[in-house]
Amino acid sequence: MCLIIHKPAGQPIPEELIRAALELNRDGWGAMGFDGDGKLLLEKQLEPDARTILDFERRHRNHEYVLHLRRRTKGGGGLDNVHPFRVVPGVYLMHNGTLPLEPKQAGRSDTWHLVAEILRPLALRHESLLSDPAFLQLLELGLKSENKLALLHEAKREIVLVNWQHGAELDGLWLSSTRWIDRRRFPLAHAPQPQEQVYTPGDLHFL
Repeated sequence: MCLIIHKPAGQPIPEELIRAALELNRDGWGAMGFDGDGKLLLEKQLEPDARTILDFERRHRNHEYVLHLRRRTKGGGGLDNVHPFRVVPGVYLMHNGTLPLEPKQAGRSDTWHLVAEILRPLALRHESLLSDPAFLQLLELGLKSENKLALLHEAKREIVLVNWQHGAELDGLWLSSTRWIDRRRFPLAHAPQPQEQVYTPGDLHFL
């Protein structure tokens, strides 16, 4: 089970949280977001080095971004399976969960297949589909609660969390999963409350 962390601008990710997450998610990490000028921020690395991630976090603490720590369940361990994935130019995706997709290309993860076989063909035919709240609501229903997505739209400078209501909040951060959290080291994470969030019908969280 991978982990997605959404970090608002100015909100630090504690070092202890990163180190604890890396104990179970050691198959690569990536980040996507926006720098202080609103320009695209992208990073993908295969080595699960805590110092590298912490250095990235310190350099971009004042910026909004999403961090993905991968735990390999399907597909190989190469950089090609590390998140984020580019769906189409200007649209990037991270995923947490397991999808019941039959692999058509050996060594590729279920997320790779979701992007390459489903979302990219749709987005190429319908340019604005991945930013359409109605389509994202259908996507959310199809994915079910165990799967969460983070979608970044570069042109809109927007990050959308799909199935955000099935994640949790911890000290101002959004976590896609809390199964791995050691309750002795962290306060109990709590599910986001709708009145505290900005959302559209379908419980999609637009940031």
